[in-house]
Amino acid sequence: MTDRIGRRLVQLGFLLLFLYPFVPLVYRGLTYREAPVVLSWLLAWDPLLLIGRLPRLGQGALMVGAPLLLLALTLVGGRFFCGWICPLGTVLDLVRPLAFWQKSVRASRMGRLQRALTLPGGNSYLKYLLLLAGLALAVFSLKLIGLLDPLVLFHRVATGAYTNWFALRSPGFDLYVTTSLLIVAIVGLELWRPRFWCRHLCPQGALLGWLSRWTLLNRRVSGACTYCGRCRSACPMNAIPKEPHNTNYQECHFCLACEAACPEKAISFGWGGLAWAEWRARRRTKTETGRAAPAGGYVRAERGRLERILGLKVGRREAVGGAVTGVGALALWPLLRLTPNRRLLRPPGALPEEQFVATCILCQECMRVCPTRGLKPAFLEAGLRSLGTPYLVPRAGGCHLPRNCPNLCARACPVGAIQPIPAKEMRIGLAWVDRRACLAWDQGARCLVCVEACPTEAATPHQGRVTVNPLKCTGCGICEQVCPVVGSAIHVLPLGGA
Repeated sequence: MTDRIGRRLVQLGFLLLFLYPFVPLVYRGLTYREAPVVLSWLLAWDPLLLIGRLPRLGQGALMVGAPLLLLALTLVGGRFFCGWICPLGTVLDLVRPLAFWQKSVRASRMGRLQRALTLPGGNSYLKYLLLLAGLALAVFSLKLIGLLDPLVLFHRVATGAYTNWFALRSPGFDLYVTTSLLIVAIVGLELWRPRFWCRHLCPQGALLGWLSRWTLLNRRVSGACTYCGRCRSACPMNAIPKEPHNTNYQECHFCLACEAACPEKAISFGWGGLAWAEWRARRRTKTETGRAAPAGGYVRAERGRLERILGLKVGRREAVGGAVTGVGALALWPLLRLTPNRRLLRPPGALPEEQFVATCILCQECMRVCPTRGLKPAFLEAGLRSLGTPYLVPRAGGCHLPRNCPNLCARACPVGAIQPIPAKEMRIGLAWVDRRACLAWDQGARCLVCVEACPTEAATPHQGRVTVNPLKCTGCGICEQVCPVVGSAIHVLPLGGA
């Protein structure tokens, strides 16, 4: 029990640590006082994101130490990250007690489709297909990894909560994209089956699980085991097969639930080489309770050639399914290019549109640190490929890079989709005046609000009317933000037109 309490404290500690960068922003939103901007350190440890970026990083990937360290620790300690550190896993563990009816749910018979997608251990290999599809598509785009990576997903949800519930300035569709219906589905599945996301769908868990087959941290069951089956019932990851002495280390995340559930105290955790061993019964003996239980010991497990290569116990059908998934993922991104789209006003320093859309992982870190909250997630304004990518909405807040913003969006971007640029080189759009709506043009009023607000003096008065000098305009959108006309009489268009 003490170990499980310690694990829960570690989980909550890491959860608060990952949420700390939001604290200064919440403080600033509640008190209207200046607060430092703290960049997120969660995505810097993301190994799935690192592997997906390999085609773009080249030799620079060798310098990314945090994800490589996590992969190395996984080889030693198995899927400890999933059970002790992952913030999404912690949220699911906190949600699980709400499903009070789960204890009375019995395993139902699997349908034909479920049997086709299930590994011999009982969990789905669909997560491995999603991992393969994400890594294959990463040659063209990091979009699928960004959508399904649990660390990015958690960060996107936290950013959405801050943007929508503290700022209260977001359009309706922002809530859909930022908080994501996916997290609602994940929580709903958790209320249906424990750790459903981790067992069947999580690509990060598939990557760490594949490496965990060499783990030196083991679960050991002594001869006191009576085969009561309580450890199997308590395991949320379905990592204990029919032989309770064995463990599927590709699924086990060392939550210690089996140790607490064992009435004989026969389960312990320690270091050793049991990852490639299995229990072999030799004779039947009687336990202290009078029940007959087979005695035996751990011997080296026999693995087939395909299992030794792939690290998974799969047949030809599963191998063919993996190949088809990889080819299908490669064809997905070019097909999305056929959808209609229009240009959006991207953050300053954004890569060229094609590269930007392919590189952005939808983490929304740039939106979180934006001092004016002018960056918003795109819905369908620019087609499916741009779904969730950041763009500047000047009416909500103009870009302050020409004034005093120290390239926060570029510094926060974990994948380099936004590069830092000098303020004098910023040029993301061009402002134009709607003369039919402008008070100075249409009504002859002396309104020079945009002229006074323009940081580059691009908006100038001419005979009492506002004009824009295209050689000086950077497209920051501050003029559009401060315009007193409903809906604004001055608008910023991206370079090249809308």
